[in-house]
Amino acid sequence: MAQQPPISHIEANNVRATILGNGSCFVPQHIYLDEYGNSLPPNCTTWEVPAGSEKQTIYQHSLWFGGLDAADSLHLAAMRYGQVIGANGGAITDYWSGPLKTADASLDLMTALKYHRVWNLTRAEIDQFVANHGNSGYQTPADILTWPAHGEAGYAENLAPFVDVNNDGHYNPADGDYPDIKGDQCLFFIFNDSFGEHSETQGGKLGLEVHAMVYAFDAPNDEALNNTVFVNYKFFNRSSNDYHNTYLGLWNEWKIGYGWDDFVGCDVQRNSCFAYNGNPVDGAGEPWAYGDNPPVQAFTVLNGPDGLGMTGFMFHNNSNENNGDPRVAEDYYNYLQGRWKNGSHMQYGGDGYGSGNVVGPDCNYMFPGDSDPENIGTGGVAPNGGYNTNGLYWTEEECGNEPGERLGLASVGPFDFPAGSMKELDYAMITVWKNNTQSAMERKGEFIDHVRDLFNNGFAK
Repeated sequence: MAQQPPISHIEANNVRATILGNGSCFVPQHIYLDEYGNSLPPNCTTWEVPAGSEKQTIYQHSLWFGGLDAADSLHLAAMRYGQVIGANGGAITDYWSGPLKTADASLDLMTALKYHRVWNLTRAEIDQFVANHGNSGYQTPADILTWPAHGEAGYAENLAPFVDVNNDGHYNPADGDYPDIKGDQCLFFIFNDSFGEHSETQGGKLGLEVHAMVYAFDAPNDEALNNTVFVNYKFFNRSSNDYHNTYLGLWNEWKIGYGWDDFVGCDVQRNSCFAYNGNPVDGAGEPWAYGDNPPVQAFTVLNGPDGLGMTGFMFHNNSNENNGDPRVAEDYYNYLQGRWKNGSHMQYGGDGYGSGNVVGPDCNYMFPGDSDPENIGTGGVAPNGGYNTNGLYWTEEECGNEPGERLGLASVGPFDFPAGSMKELDYAMITVWKNNTQSAMERKGEFIDHVRDLFNNGFAK
C-alpha cells in the first residue's frame, strides 16, 4: 500500500500539532503531503507552540517496539523519518493503517484503505450529539457516524471505545451511542506492523495492532494542562508468538525553535526526558527561533505496560558511527536496551560511549542530573569519579558539550507480550515556559507533577 499517511491536527489548546495516523511519525517533514494534497514546506512548523507562532519544539516523534519470540528471534517495528521514495509516493515504513485479523495477523487491502484515516472529534461535538441526536434538522458529524467501534468478520469485534446507551453491545448512533473520547479534542486511529515488509528496519513482523488516541484539553486557566498533549496507546499481539524481553520506545528529534543549539536531559524520578535550549537565547533572530524565551519540551511516561515507567533514556548522534543513527533492527533493539549499535552498554558520564569523561558503570539514563539520588539507573551502584557525592552531576553542561541537534529515545521495558494479550501506554508531551521569577528548566518539575496528578485523578476539574 504505497500512499501518503493520513493526517490530522490536534489544536484544542496552546499547541497545534500535525499528527500522522499510521504510526510512522507524529510530526511529518516536508516529504509528506498535507490534507489538501499539497507538499508541506521544508520549514513547516508541525508541532507549533504557541499555536499560530510558526515556532516548534518537536521535529519528529515516532514509536519503536521490539521483542524476542520463543526461539529468541527478534521481531521489531520502528520508524524515524519514513521518507517517501519513488514516483508513486511509496514510503520507507514499518507501519500501515488498519487492524489485523485475529486468526493470523493478516490484513486485506480494502480493510487497510477503510482505516486509512484519522477520526477527529471534540467534546463540544459529542455534547451536541447527546443533546440533539433525535431532533429534526440535526446533522450527526461524519466521524461519529463512521466511528470504528467494531471490526468486520475475522477482525476483533470491539475496536474504538464507545458509550453504549442502550447496553446492547453494538455501536449505533441512531440509538444514541457515541464515541468515548478523552479530552476536549481527540484523534483516534488504528495501525499495524504486518501489512508489508519492514522497509525501515528490516525487522521481523510482530503481528502488532495499535489503537492510538491523541488528546488535549482547552484549559486557559491551567498553564501546564493548556500546554500539554496526551497519547494513549493500546498494543494488541495478534500473532501466535509469545514475546519476551519486549521494549517500546518513544523516539524524538527535538528542535527548540532554532534546532542546532539544544541540550537534552532526563528526570529519573519523574519518568521524563526533555530538551532545552543550550544557550540563553535561542537562535539569532530567525522567525522560527524563540529568542530570549525558549521553552523546555518534556516527554513524561504516565503509565507503561505492567506498571513500568520510563526505564531508560539515551541520545544518539546523526552519524554512521556506533553511537549514531540506527540502520537495521538489531541497532534499534540495542538502543531500546540502553546499548550502542555495537552492543556495548551505555556508560555513566561524558557521551555515554567512549569520551574521556566516561566514568562508569553501566547505566540506563543519560544526563540524569540530580534526579537519581538512589542510583536507580546504575543498579544501585554509585557512579565513579565523585559523581553524586561532591556536587557533580551528569548533565550536558557538566560535560562541556556544545549545544546542537539532539535526537533521543525514551524506553519502557522489558516486559512479556504473550499471544492474544494487550498492553497499554500513556504519556504526555508538556511544553514548559518561564515566568517572572523562574526559568523554564526550574518550572519543569512543577508542570510534570501537576500533569501527572491530573492524569491520576481522571482529569477531574
